[in-house]
Parts: sequence; C-alpha cells; structure tokens
Amino acid sequence: MTAHWIVGIDGSEAAVAALRWTVGQGGHRDVQITALGAYHVPAIMAMFTAKRGFGVDELGLAATAGHDVDVAIEAAIESAGAAVPVQPLVLEGQAQHVLVDASVDADLVAVGRTGAGDLRHHLLGSVSRYCVTHARAPVVVVPVDASLGAVSSIVVGFDGSDHAGVALRWALDFAGDTAGDTARVRAVAAIEVAPWVDEELSRDRFGDQIEAEQQRITDALDAVDPDGRAERSIVLQGPRQALAEAQSGADLVVVGTRGHGLIAAGLLGSVSAWLLQDSKVPVVVVPNR
Repeated sequence: MTAHWIVGIDGSEAAVAALRWTVGQGGHRDVQITALGAYHVPAIMAMFTAKRGFGVDELGLAATAGHDVDVAIEAAIESAGAAVPVQPLVLEGQAQHVLVDASVDADLVAVGRTGAGDLRHHLLGSVSRYCVTHARAPVVVVPVDASLGAVSSIVVGFDGSDHAGVALRWALDFAGDTAGDTARVRAVAAIEVAPWVDEELSRDRFGDQIEAEQQRITDALDAVDPDGRAERSIVLQGPRQALAEAQSGADLVVVGTRGHGLIAAGLLGSVSAWLLQDSKVPVVVVPNR
C-alpha cells in the first residue's frame, strides 16, 4: 500500500532540507510525498485593514506560499536525484494546525529545524514542537545539514514502556521498507541508578535493582521484537548521555511520546527537548495512538 508522507514548507532553507531528506528516503519505497504550504491572516491584521477600508491580499499570500512550495520541490528533486512523486498543496490556516490536521491521513510528517542562531528558530521550533505533541502520525524533525542518503542506521530510545514499544515497531518497519539492504536498528535503554557513582560501584551497590531493571527491559524488547531484529544496548547511563553517544554514526533517532520508570524524564522532558533541538541527525517522535 502506498504510504503518504507530508512535508511542511514555509519558504525557509530548513523546510527545503526537510523535503530533500524526505525525498531521499522515498527513492526505494512505495510512497507519495506532499509538500504542504500554509498561509494565514492574523485576526489583528484583518481587523486593522478592515477598519481602514481595504482587505488583506489573501490571493497574494496563497500565491507566495505556492511559490515557496514549488521552489522547494524543484530544489529537493534536483539535489536528491530521485524519481519520487511530490505533490504541491497550499492550504489556509496556521502552519501547525494545518500540518496536524493533515497528519490524520498521513504516515509521516516532516518538518525542518533551523540552527539555534537563526532568527526564525523560535517560530519554526513552535511549529515542530506543536506537531510532535499533537500530530496523529510520526513526526520527523530534520536539521538543515542532515545527510540526504537513505537511512542505513537507526537508534531507538527504549525504556520498556508501551510508547517505546510503538517507536521500536515503527523503526523496524521503516528499516525494512526499502529495497536491497535493510537498515540496522539499535535499541538503546538507559538505566540511571546513581549518576554520581561509577558503573562498577553502581553494580556493586545496586546489583539487584539493576538486574531486575535489565530483565524488565529485556522482556519488553522480546515482546516487541521476538525475532531479535534490533540490536540491544542496555547501559548504565543517563538517557541523554546514552542517546548522545548512540547517535554517533547513526542516520536517524526514534523515540516514543512518553516514558516511565527509571528514565521517565528522559524521552519526554529535557532529553526529548535536547534531541529535537540539537541532535545532529533527524529525530522521529512516534505517537502511541
């Protein structure tokens, strides 16, 4: 069945990079990509212009959004060199709401991420964060300098929760949905017992707790991946440190929307925020819906 991927386009280089990356992943898949632009007239602007007897040029706004979409498609197809169908679409509405509404019928939503020094970072960040929180489909946040080649190595943050299980299933499906070689998937689970104590001393003092947690995570991995398709790494580290080290050499990081247990704060709180903002590779957040 043909998959449907949506890429948010706002005229920025970050959005073009997201479309380039998405096209690069679609070269050997049965997928249709939609480059989606949005335009919106703020209520205060509409009121201001109405009081002065003239209206907002909505046709012009729509045309500008359409131009941005066309330029992004041309740039993405040229750089990726892949014959992937990309359909343009322009809708009226705030970008984050348009993308979330469109996610209901999508298999993946892609948005770009600007650099921290970019003046547009906060606006684009609010859209990407809103999509990550509310979208019905998995959302991938793509950095500007993301590699354009097909993904060959995927790291999944895993804590044994149902949400992490959904993320791992998605990663395994994505990894196996290409022609030729299947991408490598590595599930990384972090057990943070006493971060101020080194690993040897932690195992000496908290051996029973660590063993029980390792068994819980192993059982959860077996339930999701009984065939052992994913490599498994259970480390005595904080989740941020574990994922920071694991993403070195990876092409994609995948996490669920919620976590629990010893790394509850990891995949939802500061670590997820760090991943979405600073990861050197694209990050996919998979909702448990």
